[in-house]
Amino acid sequence: MRMDEPLWPVVRETSRLILREDNLVIELPKRFGKEFEQLLLQMSDFQPAKSNYPIYEGTDLNSIGIFQMNEETGVRQHLAHVGMKEPNASVRWVKMTVEDGWQNLLESCRDLHEAGYPGCVGCGGPNSELPWDEAKNRLRLSE
Repeated sequence: MRMDEPLWPVVRETSRLILREDNLVIELPKRFGKEFEQLLLQMSDFQPAKSNYPIYEGTDLNSIGIFQMNEETGVRQHLAHVGMKEPNASVRWVKMTVEDGWQNLLESCRDLHEAGYPGCVGCGGPNSELPWDEAKNRLRLSE
């Protein structure tokens, strides 16, 4: 995916989220299970000090959900969604087919790792240190 594509910022932000956040649960179609395992191996290679990796939950849904589990309450917060159905306004929305979205996330994770992310400042790309603005992202998609 090229930087000038409208979905590049949200793909990049979602990839950064996968690489840096703890207590993630990724609901992913079962057909992507092996690719998820490869992502975990890549994370362990590039982030050997990381001890909290995303958890995979295989589903039959035609979407991908990325959630953060609150350890104390067990409540999941929906952080990102890949699919054509629009999620809640606070959720990062990668508006792509599941196949394209997953492949773009994997490619972006690999690119970020090779750049040194998350162990470096600024290597996550433009605006990577700023808070994510989903409302602005959705406006960009509707243009």
